[in-house]
Amino acid sequence: MRSSNLSSKYSMFSNYTSNCTSKEHMANSNQEDISVMGIDEDVAHKSSDKDVEFDTLIGHLQDIVLEDGFQDLQDKFLSEHCEEFEEDEENKLIYTEIYNSYITQIEGYISRRLEELHPSFQMDLLLTMIKSRREEVDPELFDTLASFADFVLFKETMLNYKSQRDNEMSEFPTLVVTSFACGLPKS
Repeated sequence: MRSSNLSSKYSMFSNYTSNCTSKEHMANSNQEDISVMGIDEDVAHKSSDKDVEFDTLIGHLQDIVLEDGFQDLQDKFLSEHCEEFEEDEENKLIYTEIYNSYITQIEGYISRRLEELHPSFQMDLLLTMIKSRREEVDPELFDTLASFADFVLFKETMLNYKSQRDNEMSEFPTLVVTSFACGLPKS
């Protein structure tokens, strides 16, 4: 399941990352233009520093969600728990327990990796930046992050995973198992 979506995610993330590099280059090369336009260099510099930090963190996030470790953790979690979920409008109590466990595991993995890649990382600051710059975040990445805060989206993810897995399983031929006792003489 992971490999079919991985290449499309990678190409979108690559495009975003190349845009980030262009932004960094523009921020560094336009200092003369800023003074000619009469913009306070301190304000412009702080703004471009925030842009670079945002782009860097988003780039790290994109890399993290593409890592085998993240994909394996998410696939394992979804596989272990998707059977509990049903297409009913009524939600079972177990859904909340599973959702809380998902948040703890996935968010913990992302936080640890971001701290490794960006030592001054602060989750609250990142979430604030993402909320204020939603349109600059890749939609698939945003959906992944939103699944931490949106139970309905999480439930849809579980049901989609279950459906996709069931469809893939139905593509395999059915095995017929016969009892060994059928051919053995009775004692």
